[in-house]
Amino acid sequence: MVVDLGMSLEDARTFSLQQILERLKDEHSALKKELDHVQEMTSHMVGVLGSEESKWLLQEISKQMEAFMQQLEAHEHWEEDEVLPLLAGYVNQGVEPTFLTSTWVLEEDHKQAERFVRSFLEYADQCKGADSIKLKKAISLLSVACSVLSEHLLSEEEMFFPVANQMLSNIQAKA
Repeated sequence: MVVDLGMSLEDARTFSLQQILERLKDEHSALKKELDHVQEMTSHMVGVLGSEESKWLLQEISKQMEAFMQQLEAHEHWEEDEVLPLLAGYVNQGVEPTFLTSTWVLEEDHKQAERFVRSFLEYADQCKGADSIKLKKAISLLSVACSVLSEHLLSEEEMFFPVANQMLSNIQAKA
């Protein structure tokens, strides 16, 4: 469709790749910002453990994490449908032989993060009172979940961005 606008095929490929890379960066930035917000709320909750406010914060954090996971799922589906096929097609030309193995590792990281988030959400749902021992366990589960999610996003960036940037460089060098 972009070619119909008078662009050469190489210009269209460059434009498409630039859009994908920009969206990838934007979505990762938004996801990391959301994780930072959850961690800030969690830090505040630690300061008020045992109070009614901590109980309320736990419920708010749970809602935030449910929304975060929906955003992450949409992001992951987009990556699987558009980003990975594009990058895998390029790396299969001999640039990076471990790319497919790395994508498998990322998928496993994502599953692990999901398990931690689900564990947190289930435990948070059971914390009806403001019992500080239960809240500490919920915080611990959330902390691990956030850490795994942050590492997952960083790993994706370390794997995807260099390949996409190399693709752009190669396309531009041919032009």
